[in-house]
Amino acid sequence: MSRLTCAVHGVRSQLPLRTAEFDFGAAPVWRLHGPLGPRTLSAKGCDLLDLAGAIYRVESQIRRRATDPAVTWELVAPVRDPVFWTEVGGPLLAFILGFLNRARWTFDFTARPDAVDFVRPEVDKRHVDQITLFSGGMDSLCGAGSDERPHASIQLVSFYHGQASLQGKLAAALGYHPPTQWRLTGQRGREGMNLIRSFMFLSLGAAVAESYGARRIVQYENGVLATAVPQSGNFLPTRHAHPETHRRMVRLLDAVFDGSFTIDNPFLPKTKREVGEALAAALGAGPAEGLLRETETCWYLFQPKVGGEEKKNGQPCGICTPCVVRRTARPAEAAADAWPGWPGYAFDLREPQYRDHPVVGTTFRAYLELVDIALTAQSDAALIDDLAPEARALIDEVDGPSETLVAGVLRRFAGEFCDTFGITASTPDDEPPEDRGR
Repeated sequence: MSRLTCAVHGVRSQLPLRTAEFDFGAAPVWRLHGPLGPRTLSAKGCDLLDLAGAIYRVESQIRRRATDPAVTWELVAPVRDPVFWTEVGGPLLAFILGFLNRARWTFDFTARPDAVDFVRPEVDKRHVDQITLFSGGMDSLCGAGSDERPHASIQLVSFYHGQASLQGKLAAALGYHPPTQWRLTGQRGREGMNLIRSFMFLSLGAAVAESYGARRIVQYENGVLATAVPQSGNFLPTRHAHPETHRRMVRLLDAVFDGSFTIDNPFLPKTKREVGEALAAALGAGPAEGLLRETETCWYLFQPKVGGEEKKNGQPCGICTPCVVRRTARPAEAAADAWPGWPGYAFDLREPQYRDHPVVGTTFRAYLELVDIALTAQSDAALIDDLAPEARALIDEVDGPSETLVAGVLRRFAGEFCDTFGITASTPDDEPPEDRGR
């Protein structure tokens, strides 16, 4: 039986290595539901899918160590085409994964003679020229719902665990064909990392694109999160939809599938509130609101405790990064019974007992630091200079996102944040707000 193994080195060499493994087994790594185009995947294309799933699984098994951050990931990976992955694909794979989790990746590729491909559904001969990643969350819903292209030429692609029916329901409500839904063998680790998930998601989208002969992938994510600006210097944001992630992923996909891919995020210049407004403009406020109420956001939705405090299973916490950003976008949904059956957030950050809590309020207080920078900086350049070094390093006037884009998104988000949480906004003393950034 083929097995992918992983050993992770931290900065403290005296500590034991962290290890994990993934057994490919005798069954396919992926189960597939929904349409797929007529083109078959090459051996290296099938390898990309299986590597994406296996790496996602092993990453979730590697526990974080606050005093021993991971610096090198060493993997032995069985593949169908070891020559390609050793000479071409491996370095490009390390290039994208290293950017996502800020570590060095090394690979030893071996032959995998017992590989089992996923079972193909009935061939869909429809013309498709765009793949849209569709999680069933707010941003992907708003992106798919506001896309003005003919929906028949777009195929939605989803990764699912327990939200398969929700994804299908939302896709149908927007007038799309059923999404192509992928489910991965095995279970996620409970205490591991979750920084490379978008690599897997984009790989699934690329495989579906290849089956249709399409080369455009769209990943919708609001600019507050897609620019990967941390709330404060001690936070480590994901880079899941950053333009540099997309550039590096395109290089890998072009090599694997012998084609010129593009990956776009039309929501990069928008706050999450503006994302919701785009859906309302496309569908009407009433229909948009009904669909938005169906979407799920919280990192800890099905956990009974957060920060040592109890909450109901299936209730959004209200304090994690996606919950804070979503509440800023949709302040009216915070209260319980804002609509029938809605439980509200478990912890209301407008209440001092939660915003001042040593654990529960950590993310909120970090956002206060970012909001203060956004609203008091004298110019775009000054705003960017005051951000954490990691954020500054990813802002580029040539390759983007630009200072103007990032500063604009952060200022508008800061205003929405203050409005949502009842905070008095401050502005530079010597310059009216409308002149800032000129």
